[in-house]
Amino acid sequence: MTETPAKGVITISHTRAGGTLVEGSQKGDGVFELIRPHGFRFFRSLGQLGVQQSRDKAAQRWKINGAAAALREAGWTVEIEIDEDTRRSFRDAEEERYERAEDRTDRFGQYADNAAGRSEAAWKRGREIADGIPFGQPILVGHHSEGRARRDQKRIDDAMRTHIDEGERAGHWAAREKAAAAYKAFRTNPGVTLRRIQKLEADARRVEKWLAGESAGGYHRSDTEELTRRKAELAEELAYWREVIADAERRGFKVWGPADFAKGDFVNRGGTWYQVLRVNKKTLSIPHIFGGVGVPVVRTDPNEKTRGGYTIPYDSVQGWASAEDIARLEATEPEPEEERTECPHCVRVANGQKRFSSARGMCTVCGYAKPQNFKQAPAPAPELAEHQEQAEQAPAVDEQTPAAETCPMCHSTQWHPKARICSHCHHNPRATPTPAPAPAADAGDWQEGMAMVFIVSKNTRRARKRALWAMTRREAQAVCGDSRTSGRSYMLTWSDRPGDEGADWEWVPDNGSLDPVLEDLGITPRREWTAAREAVATATA
Repeated sequence: MTETPAKGVITISHTRAGGTLVEGSQKGDGVFELIRPHGFRFFRSLGQLGVQQSRDKAAQRWKINGAAAALREAGWTVEIEIDEDTRRSFRDAEEERYERAEDRTDRFGQYADNAAGRSEAAWKRGREIADGIPFGQPILVGHHSEGRARRDQKRIDDAMRTHIDEGERAGHWAAREKAAAAYKAFRTNPGVTLRRIQKLEADARRVEKWLAGESAGGYHRSDTEELTRRKAELAEELAYWREVIADAERRGFKVWGPADFAKGDFVNRGGTWYQVLRVNKKTLSIPHIFGGVGVPVVRTDPNEKTRGGYTIPYDSVQGWASAEDIARLEATEPEPEEERTECPHCVRVANGQKRFSSARGMCTVCGYAKPQNFKQAPAPAPELAEHQEQAEQAPAVDEQTPAAETCPMCHSTQWHPKARICSHCHHNPRATPTPAPAPAADAGDWQEGMAMVFIVSKNTRRARKRALWAMTRREAQAVCGDSRTSGRSYMLTWSDRPGDEGADWEWVPDNGSLDPVLEDLGITPRREWTAAREAVATATA
């Protein structure tokens, strides 16, 4: 067998400071094609071949040995030099990453500006050609101007396509510029850094076990030298990131833990206050939001046994409040709209409306609750509005009040009186409900008062309630309590305070599907709401 003549010497070297690089190769000598299947690529900034993302890491010997074998088979003489002890400090590596991110930001910004300029120039070029053609002028087939008209049509089409393509390219580079500019902020984000520290601590524990000859992660390792180097690197990385957290704490960041919470406290996450159900070692148990979207405060329902909760890690906690702090916030009246500010959560759909109440720390529309740490200072006591002061000065009136305020639609205890929304049926009246007359001393007379029966969908939320019938409270209780009047996707509810017709509710057609139920119960419903007139008559009498 004839031996392949030697072509030259190729050196594959690896250091932790410089990574894996190839020396002795020139463009067109065929080396790149041989080692590319083994994970090597060309670095334009260095003008060399090498392995991507090999710096600050142990040598990937399977790639180096595979590339060396391929080169030797092709007649190259290959020398391998691996030095695992030559490394740079982790701090120097991080500083270089930040510098490269800044360079990328400038470079991608220039790319985006160039592409935007080309897009604008193409649009103007096509526009100038189109402006020279009268509006609606067709191509005159057979006329001497047909050739030029078709060429203009092609130029306009090409210009518009270039305008669109370059605009998309400009958007691509602008997005990459934004990502590169945010690299350092994301890298040093306290929440991300805390999770990174947890991962590095777990890696350090595994290395300690391997060095002790124990199994970790389901297997053993016996490369003591590499494990010793890795142990030193992990210690250096942990020291650096802990310093980042310490600097964030000096700027006001709070590192939360189990000692900061107790059952019944409230935690802010994602702009919503959740009641703490349980304090765990690494997480907090909070109630599931389910239908409470748009509600600033989510509490657990003691009467609800079927719905559980979920857990959140401490690094996602954004604020703390006691039950008293939340009560004071909910009792605070929002300022007039002109004194409010734009809500950071719904600003894109608010059309300039000022919805966020600084006094309550909540949005009056979307329910966004500003993350705050009331451990530093409790929430201020609510200021009494003028009508509240007048009510306190007025003489007390003897009237029967319910034991607990429930939803006026479905009578669930998940009614939030301040937000005026029910987490169970999504009832959210936009206008002040019409107050019902106070129950008479005789309970039987109160049962004969008027009520409105509504049909409610369990899966959709509507702007206005859908009214079916008007009947007495006794009849409404009987109809809504019958198992035949609810299904998988709907249910019947009643209220003696439905609100205003047109604003809060509207009549919907009765298809007669529940007529057998009404016949069995001996009920003849009406399609006219008369509670308001009865209340007036009672007051007059």
